[in-house]
Amino acid sequence: MKSAFAMALAITCTAGTALAENRVDTLRPDAPALAGPGAHGVGVRTITLSEEGRVDVLASEDEITRSARTLTAEFWYPAAPGTAPGTAYQTVLRDGVTATTLHGSAARDAEASGEGPFPLVVISHGYPGNRFLMSHLAEALASRGFAVVAPDHTDSTYSDQSTFGSTLYNRPLDQAQVIEAMASDPDMAGLVDADRAAVVGYSMGGYGALIFGGAGVTEDALDLPFAPVQGLLAGHLAGSDSHEALIDERLRAVVAIGPWGMNAGFWDGDGWSGCACRR
Repeated sequence: MKSAFAMALAITCTAGTALAENRVDTLRPDAPALAGPGAHGVGVRTITLSEEGRVDVLASEDEITRSARTLTAEFWYPAAPGTAPGTAYQTVLRDGVTATTLHGSAARDAEASGEGPFPLVVISHGYPGNRFLMSHLAEALASRGFAVVAPDHTDSTYSDQSTFGSTLYNRPLDQAQVIEAMASDPDMAGLVDADRAAVVGYSMGGYGALIFGGAGVTEDALDLPFAPVQGLLAGHLAGSDSHEALIDERLRAVVAIGPWGMNAGFWDGDGWSGCACRR
């Protein structure tokens, strides 16, 4: 009896330890075939992406104010052969305060594979969220030959969640900023192919991906009480010159997972007609 109890206790303790590790690279037994890792080891770096002259929504209550918009991002990429797996991501829970650690199969600051450049995938979190929210997907994509960037969208993370209007205006612009920053960084030459780019967005990330991909918003959306100040949302209006200018030919695919907006009247047939997925 004591032996059986000891074995049960050992199993319970082992399971508790495994759960405490918060792994992002485990697979359910019924996962589809392509859910597993690919042939590449994975490296990961933390990078900073900045763009001058962006509208600062929070500072534009009385007049349009512009400043640099800086995004902290995680960058996953195929690593050199023989890279040993294993890293930890230090982040916070949804309350924005409680620290937690995620464990994955990427190797921090690992040497990159020489087989690139690799197509770029931008992963865009929800409201709120953070750059680690879909790190499991990022690791899987990098292992299959993609360069993956997931930014913390300023004013929209667990730690700095702010007015909804900032997210409504900035989300597609942030996604465009990531692609441009990766395309123009000489350190990414030979590693990142930004001419073949995709955006994967969840919830508000999906909302931004649809706008960036060509689906403009409705006129009704401009008058909603949570719309950004100074009529800024008109920049994403379907059929407008400003929205047309946002569309980037380097964007080859959009994956919108539960995109926000339909319940608030942001989309209609005219807006959808410009979406890249319909071309």
